[in-house]
Amino acid sequence: MRSRLCNKEVAMKKASNYFVIISRFVKVFLFATGALLLMAQAVMAQETPGQGSGAAGAGSTAGSSGEADALLEAIDSAQRYSSISYIGLMEITQGSRVLKKQFIANAQGSDKVILEFTNPEDKGTRMLCLGSTIWMYFPSEGETVRISGSLLRQGLMGSNLSYEEVAEGESLREAYSAQIIKEETLDGRLCKLLKLVSSRTDISYPVRILWVDASRKVPLKIELYARSGILMKTMYVKEIEAIAGRQLPTRVEIVDALKKNSKTVFSMQSVKIDVAMPDSMFSMEALTK
Repeated sequence: MRSRLCNKEVAMKKASNYFVIISRFVKVFLFATGALLLMAQAVMAQETPGQGSGAAGAGSTAGSSGEADALLEAIDSAQRYSSISYIGLMEITQGSRVLKKQFIANAQGSDKVILEFTNPEDKGTRMLCLGSTIWMYFPSEGETVRISGSLLRQGLMGSNLSYEEVAEGESLREAYSAQIIKEETLDGRLCKLLKLVSSRTDISYPVRILWVDASRKVPLKIELYARSGILMKTMYVKEIEAIAGRQLPTRVEIVDALKKNSKTVFSMQSVKIDVAMPDSMFSMEALTK
């Protein structure tokens, strides 16, 4: 009995560390696509307070709301799929320390995800997400732990994204009001600067600025702001691939503006979209097999 309690405690501690990998890791990339599940609707002042990039500064020429809505629809359309599978890689830099994680991910719709870690240190550890319920299985302890409460606010594996950030699963048009504030060249490509705003209190970042590639309709850079106007994080899309007729970011770098030398690089390999997956894949039996 005592041994089982010890195993449970060890598993709970591991869960708080592993948690950063959110069962909706797939949305990290769609987030970077601008389709990031962290958005809401509302209207704010045209000036974005505290913005250092000048993206929403005075003198910017705003585009029509119709054009902004069309951009959002193009971005949203890239994330519509019945299922997705891929090999995920994550490199986490915290100061001089670098952690590398690898896993196999399978997702069905927006509410069923299962991950299995394959890197040597975490081999066999699995995560299952069914709607808002998350479970983790640790083979060395033979324990299953449900993720809830304060664990949901922690960073996955010490990465620069929390579960709450990724779990907000609305589409851009459903979540944010948008305005094109100007055009700008980024990495040699003409971009529309799209400002997304929200007055909702359940949104991680109520102000976002997206540099959207004018021809490919894919965000190349995203700045995330607190309601106070402080820049919190910046996301850079490093690689984009044409997959199943969509332009999807397959390598994304997330830099924490509040932590020195802190960033996370996510990448996807062997991506397959709209493949058949049995419901049994997303079950407690599959989690603990």
